Amino acid sequence: MADDQDITYTEIPSDPTARDADVADSVRAVVELYDVFGARGQIQGLPPAGCEARQAWVRGLFDAGENFLAWQGGKVVGHCCLIVDPRRQDAEYLIFVHPDFWRQGIGTELTRRSIQQARQLALECVWLTVEALNFRAIRLYRKSGFLFCDTGERERTMILKL
Repeated sequence: MADDQDITYTEIPSDPTARDADVADSVRAVVELYDVFGARGQIQGLPPAGCEARQAWVRGLFDAGENFLAWQGGKVVGHCCLIVDPRRQDAEYLIFVHPDFWRQGIGTELTRRSIQQARQLALECVWLTVEALNFRAIRLYRKSGFLFCDTGERERTMILKL
């Protein structure tokens, strides 16, 4: 467990020319975060099973999305991504926080930064899917302004209009 002052946040923009440096170390650190989830079981099919598949998936997120990382002690403890669809002027949102760091405000801060970025990109909305029984995540999303837009029993879609 760590208090908020131990956590630092970084942004990895989707545009490689806007990145500060090579992101190979960040990719490795994010894959290590997702290895924890791979061992615990997937959530909505994510992260992908298998180390190579997870690495390819994370690289794809870095190439296609606006990514934010939460770091503690040289390790990524939280990651979120906005996968922007410029034609639709929206973005899909995904977020994972290491279970040892739940309930410390990391998910809230990552979500806040993502919403701020979505507004800067002049998107019309951000949407996500969540397991219907994932009450911790649903509480975070509702607190951030997301609303349900369907009535699914196992998986729900939520949207935030900007």
